[in-house]
Amino acid sequence: MKKINIFPRISLLERYLISEITPILLFTIVIVTVVAESIGISFEQFSFLLTEQISFGTLIYLHILKVPEFIVLAVPIAILMTTIFVYNKLSITSEIIALQSCGISLYKLICPAIHLSLILSLILFIVNEGIVPISNYKAAITLEEVMNINRWDLKSDHIVYKELANRNYEQISDKDNYLKYFFYSERFSDGKMQEVTLLIRDNRGLKVIIKSKFAEWNEGNKYWFFYNGVKSIINPDGSYSQGIKFDEIRLNLSSISRQFQLDREKLDHREMNIFQIYQRLLVAKKAGDIPNLIKLQVNLQKRFTLPISCAVLAFLGTAIGINLQPRIKYNSFTVTLVILGLMKIFEAVINALIISGNIYSYVIWLPNILATGFSFYILTEKNS
Repeated sequence: MKKINIFPRISLLERYLISEITPILLFTIVIVTVVAESIGISFEQFSFLLTEQISFGTLIYLHILKVPEFIVLAVPIAILMTTIFVYNKLSITSEIIALQSCGISLYKLICPAIHLSLILSLILFIVNEGIVPISNYKAAITLEEVMNINRWDLKSDHIVYKELANRNYEQISDKDNYLKYFFYSERFSDGKMQEVTLLIRDNRGLKVIIKSKFAEWNEGNKYWFFYNGVKSIINPDGSYSQGIKFDEIRLNLSSISRQFQLDREKLDHREMNIFQIYQRLLVAKKAGDIPNLIKLQVNLQKRFTLPISCAVLAFLGTAIGINLQPRIKYNSFTVTLVILGLMKIFEAVINALIISGNIYSYVIWLPNILATGFSFYILTEKNS
């Protein structure tokens, strides 16, 4: 009986190229992570050590918690630098030319680097969604506890929540939206909303106005309770009917409840995974919060563009690294910095245009698309 092997067979050439790439890649990831973390948080934490009297042990713990985030940022940079260096070295030693003379195309030569980068892309996605948000949250909470900050204290005045509904349930579009609930509170204190006004509308206009002394959300049964207030019914002609006084009214305001919960959580975008971002995106859409909606859409897209950039930068690195004219020499570190600098500037411009509402959020993919096209063009020219 013939043995079935579910794993693809790795050729001698692929093993050789992977053995050349892997040690340098791991070393580069470590170096880039250390440098990025040192620049990113060390100086800030050193000032905390002096001004906030944070212990050295706490700073070490914070550094350990921030390591996953900086590894995620370091991997695409390390892949670009490694592929440029390795394939440039193979070119200088004439190994690329020798392999071409044996009938091996440049496309086959870059396959091991692309396959390795795809595996890293998957690992990066898992780490970025499963580990980074949790470690960032723990780091933030640890620092806040040391500095006597409680993020769950919602201390703000003039709190406003909105919920939109749609007139046309069969074909939903933004132009069919109307304001269904408008919730206003003068302040939040002692776990309660004080001096609350709630407007309830349908697609024809205002229907009910509720004014209460205070209101609170009951997490157990998912209802808002309004206390000591007046409920006014609005007639079809816009006039007020007689106000009905009440001691307690219970209402199911699911979207407003969710907005309130998210305000209490106060999660930074670095402390959320894709599922949490998507939840907030739905809430922002329901509330008609367009600026926040755009930011969340960009953040959601970046959760996919970042891991995909591993494969894109590996393709770009191999295309640039293959040098069929050994007399032309260049430094892989310098080339990496130039490429990353140009890409970051381009990404910053795109982000600004998206947030300003001039272009759609999916344009955030454009740097990866252009880098892939440029890599393919370079490789085609060198292979011809």
